[in-house]
Amino acid sequence: MSGTRASGKAPLGLAAVISVAAGVVVWSVAASAAGPLLLPQPTEVLRALVANRMSLGAALWETSVAAVGGLAVAATLGVLAAAAAWWNRGLQQALAPWTVLVQVVPIVAIAPLLVVWLGYGRGVSMCTASIAAFYPVFSSASSGLRAPGVELVDLFRLLGASRLRELVQLRAWAALPALFAGLRTAAGLSVIGAIVGEFVGSNGSPPSLGYTVLFASRSAHPDEAFAAILLAAFLALTLGTALGWLERRTIGRWYG
Repeated sequence: MSGTRASGKAPLGLAAVISVAAGVVVWSVAASAAGPLLLPQPTEVLRALVANRMSLGAALWETSVAAVGGLAVAATLGVLAAAAAWWNRGLQQALAPWTVLVQVVPIVAIAPLLVVWLGYGRGVSMCTASIAAFYPVFSSASSGLRAPGVELVDLFRLLGASRLRELVQLRAWAALPALFAGLRTAAGLSVIGAIVGEFVGSNGSPPSLGYTVLFASRSAHPDEAFAAILLAAFLALTLGTALGWLERRTIGRWYG
């Protein structure tokens, strides 16, 4: 059995390596055709990563704090809103227009107003990160809370369980698979939201990935801009991987 699993994983890893290598080759060919001011070579981006490692590391840390903070706020508010909507149908109807509004209003349109209200700094990027990440958490938590079958719900009620006990001991656990799926989606969106907030609400002190992309692009340093973009992608992948590890550690033995 172990040999079968090992042989099944090897082609997947090889396919990933081939895919990345092909992407780098296509990138290199496109960069040769476009020119260094429009699209830098992969080697130039790597050189920029090494040459600017201190400033890019500080920018990565700032964006990470904003994205993780925004994700934490979105997760807390999303789960609480989903629980409130399940608990009371009137609350569900009251929350519905606001949750839809958070989903459809462009963050780019909100960010300048946040600068007026909050001033320049991390508060803007953390707020835009939480706005971007809220709806996937709320939607997945709402679906998960309705996941238990009728038989289990009837059994809880037959045993005299209160609605609070039903929520905590049955529905909350049943919602975890859907919630983790929503959190993984929200993790990537939180990075996007944080960078959008930094486009508008960062003045470069402290440095951030969003500000670095803008400043490097305006200064005709596309290699540094692409280096910051790669770090943003790395941050999103890291958050998603961490949530996947947490999911396996918490519910993998039941839902693996």
